[in-house]
Amino acid sequence: MEDRVRASGDQSRREDAAVRKTTTDHTDSGGSMNVKSWAFAALAASVVLGATGCGSSSTPQVASRTPIPSAAPASPGASAPAQPGDTDRPANPPQAQPNAPGSDNAPPVSVPVEQKDPAPAPQPPANQPPNGSGHGLCFDSNSQLAHNALGRLAPNKEGYPWVILEASNDPIDAGCSGVLSWMLVDWNGSHPGYHVLFFTNGTYLGTATSKYYGYTTVLGKTKNTVSVQYRWALPQDALCCPSGGPNVVTYTLKGNTVTAKGEFPPDPDK
Repeated sequence: MEDRVRASGDQSRREDAAVRKTTTDHTDSGGSMNVKSWAFAALAASVVLGATGCGSSSTPQVASRTPIPSAAPASPGASAPAQPGDTDRPANPPQAQPNAPGSDNAPPVSVPVEQKDPAPAPQPPANQPPNGSGHGLCFDSNSQLAHNALGRLAPNKEGYPWVILEASNDPIDAGCSGVLSWMLVDWNGSHPGYHVLFFTNGTYLGTATSKYYGYTTVLGKTKNTVSVQYRWALPQDALCCPSGGPNVVTYTLKGNTVTAKGEFPPDPDK
């Protein structure tokens, strides 16, 4: 019985201790919560007082604007700076600024140069006879041009001087431009050789062949062509009566160049 009484007393003491602990815990928790609530209330009061102090000023403060000299308009016609709300206003196009005098960064200036075509060479009158003409002919075998050309021929094997036999007779009245003129020469020997010389527009062009040939005859011509016939003696032929050939070669003037068409006689040196 005593044991049950002691056990009951111990149980009562434990329950009292538990009640006191629970009460203490609630008290500590409530105190902490009260401190936090007081701190938040004080902070809110300070914010309200600050706002009331700012709004209690009788004269509002206006921000002053100091113009910057470089941004001020340079002239009455200059554009005003853009203000807020001017987004619909078109932007001013950039304006080119002149370079400062003596600036090293100035771009090079291109100056147009007037170009002139060279003056054409003077042309002789259309009806003026060419050099070497005379006696109404485009080429005169008595002219200085003819004699100068004769002096340019290589000597013949006989050592005789070259002489003029005949020449073309193209009239000046028919026009001399593009005309191929000719002159036939030989030497005064027993078995002479022949050269045919060509001229055009007062200029000596050269000989028909590099070597002279015997039995050479000019058959005819047109304005820019000359036909020459060649014959040659075979071994059994008498010198008076060659049986080789005849071959006809036609010479044609193209510009200042003469071309040949036909078969030439055998080389006279072979």
